[in-house]
Amino acid sequence: MDAAAAVNINTILSNTNGLCIELLHRADDPCVWVIRKSKKFLWFRMHPSTTWFMDKQQALIFAQKQQEKQLQ
Repeated sequence: MDAAAAVNINTILSNTNGLCIELLHRADDPCVWVIRKSKKFLWFRMHPSTTWFMDKQQALIFAQKQQEKQLQ
């Protein structure tokens, strides 16, 4: 396996009120998309939940719903 092909893609989708929602993906594994929600506490980031998906669209829809729920 080529070392350059194993790239992690981390995209911050939302960062409001101390809650960070990220989309995680490995380029060498196209079937795994992870949404990670973390809460900021002092200077630490706690990772209370991760949810795994088989495609990007499902992950983005879930992240959008989580962001809307946080804003309510």
